[in-house]
Amino acid sequence: MTTAPGGREPASDVSKADLVHRRLKEEIELGELAPGTPLSELALVDRMGASRTPVREALRRLAGEGLVELAPRQGARVSRVSLQSVRDLFDFRALLEPAAIRQATEAAAGAPELRRAFAAMRTGFARLQRRAPSPARSRAFYELADRFDWAVIGATRNEHLRRTIAELRPHTARLRNLSHIDPQRVEVSVVEHLRMCDGLLAGDGDEAAAAVTEHLAQSLRTIFGNLARAPGAALDLLG
Repeated sequence: MTTAPGGREPASDVSKADLVHRRLKEEIELGELAPGTPLSELALVDRMGASRTPVREALRRLAGEGLVELAPRQGARVSRVSLQSVRDLFDFRALLEPAAIRQATEAAAGAPELRRAFAAMRTGFARLQRRAPSPARSRAFYELADRFDWAVIGATRNEHLRRTIAELRPHTARLRNLSHIDPQRVEVSVVEHLRMCDGLLAGDGDEAAAAVTEHLAQSLRTIFGNLARAPGAALDLLG
């Protein structure tokens, strides 16, 4: 394979690297590739239908995002979860996300279309609350919760705050699998999201922010409890 002028990869390789990166990132976020899973280059080449160059580029990008660990002579693996890394992530989110939902509350108060979008999501959470527990209901909740989170991010006026929260989303998404091992956590999370919506729609930024803070605290306690019961290879207790 030849290299493009200036040492850049050919456009086809760049495109293939993007596809491999996007697919692996999605599998990590969904928990299909669990923390600690080895990522063999040869196996990925075969599975992704790509050459080694774009696979290596995708792995380097994922390592830069903190989702993959690259160890000399050991190859790549999905980043493990440490108790400290989980706490650090949630401490950081607790600084950022209450501020974001306060800004989203202000934005919705002055934008009828945005307010209607949040009201529709509030209706969706209420409908989910009335449904019987099932895998389909859980998936529907995750999808709606993601829509709500991205709507809050989009309504955040501070560009740096908006970008930082968005960059944390992959790490947040993969920890959700640890938070919702217990089906009861979904029940509680639905109630927490209803409270967020109610505060936002009432124009009460402080209440919406308090609901976010409580949601993060409850999620952190649940994740710590699940890791303590069954840490497995995914948990780096020394990390």
